[in-house]
Amino acid sequence: MSATAPTHSEGRTSPARLQRPAGLRALEVFVISADLAVIGIGLLVTGLPVTPALYVLVAWTLLVAGAGLMPVPTQRGVSLGLDLPLVLGAGLVFGPLAAGVVAFVGVLDVREIRREVTLSRALFNRAQVSLSAMAGSSVFLAMGGHLGTWPWAAVAGLVALSVDTLVNYMLVGTYWAIKDDRSLPAVLQDMRLGPIDSFLPTYLCFGFLSVFVGEAYLAWGPAGVLACVAPVALARQAFLHQNLLERADLEIKRGEAALLRASQCMAEERRDERMVIAGELHDEVLPPLFKVHLMGQVLRQDLNGGHLLALDDDVPELIEATEVAQSAARGMLGVVRRSPLGPGGLGPTLAMYSHQLESSGAPPIELDLEPCSASEVSQLLCYQVAREALNNVLKHARATRGRVRLRCDGEVIRLMIEDDGTGFDPRTVDRSSHHGLQMLLERVEACGGMAAVDSEMGLGTRVVAVIPCNI
Repeated sequence: MSATAPTHSEGRTSPARLQRPAGLRALEVFVISADLAVIGIGLLVTGLPVTPALYVLVAWTLLVAGAGLMPVPTQRGVSLGLDLPLVLGAGLVFGPLAAGVVAFVGVLDVREIRREVTLSRALFNRAQVSLSAMAGSSVFLAMGGHLGTWPWAAVAGLVALSVDTLVNYMLVGTYWAIKDDRSLPAVLQDMRLGPIDSFLPTYLCFGFLSVFVGEAYLAWGPAGVLACVAPVALARQAFLHQNLLERADLEIKRGEAALLRASQCMAEERRDERMVIAGELHDEVLPPLFKVHLMGQVLRQDLNGGHLLALDDDVPELIEATEVAQSAARGMLGVVRRSPLGPGGLGPTLAMYSHQLESSGAPPIELDLEPCSASEVSQLLCYQVAREALNNVLKHARATRGRVRLRCDGEVIRLMIEDDGTGFDPRTVDRSSHHGLQMLLERVEACGGMAAVDSEMGLGTRVVAVIPCNI
């Protein structure tokens, strides 16, 4: 199972990303040139091999190509082909040079047929598999490995498999690390199916089929190699099953994380609601109540001083202050019961939350908010999206400014949150730990709206949501 480099078509791309790093092109040229040089020097030194017969190598190459049509994808886009036992088996039987030629000619990536990879990418994939096979079979010969001689053939075969895998994974891992600007250990972690403690034994057992392929050929000729297609196909089903289990496990973890995040959001939103209510009580209810208190003190002084005539002026004023306080309290209660976002609705609540973030250390947030008369559910969903996006600005963006724009035309709410921060590559985001905003955007789409996150490294981030007014 040889690894091959991912395509550029994975995830959202932009013109800036189509400019591949110079190191990537240099690696392609180096690996292709090195492989062709090794094969060319080998042919010049040893000449064209008389054995095996040419038709045997052609048939073997066709089998390798057929195995390449059944790749097993990993979680991060690297494809694991099923050609490893056949390619390395050719090296164990016919030697490193034959294995290199079979690999370079026969290794086929199904993405080549779909035209999803460039010519240089396709040649790189072929060359790195060819180099890996030649390295593994060379070690097998250097150790004195000889098919039919057990158990030494098995020991040498395992060492050859380890070297083949090491070269293959290091070349593809280096390619991917340069491409996505990530560390090599992190990349190698993604080039597996399932937990390492289950993937590694399965991979070694699968690769060890190369020894049995060689033994079968020596015992029964080409028919023996064809007989090994069955265990290869069985291994493919095992890897696919393992891949499905890993995906299911990942989805479960994401679901658990989403539930935890939802609980946290509910607690934070309740806190925000309490702050809104406290602010409205302070601004709308406390002033008239304070006036009632003052007028009560005035009436006490009138009574104590015997100024009964002054009561004609002060009592009506007390009654008026009491009515104002009652009206403010009733209005406050009514609005709170009707609106999930507090008395002010969507715009004022967004403004309040933005000011709260600024007081907590967030960069200045420019507000451009229009009044919104959408349904309660629509306003609440819009607030949740804006809140999550603003939290990201505070925690991750390292921005110097942010901006919130809100428009409502009676049919849809248009929300845009942007910052001038560091940005990120959406393909490299660990969704298992950064799922809050994505979950909300999916909710927007499920409600008939549209939502997207647009970001590039060094160019900031923009979150856009269009939400129907009557959800």
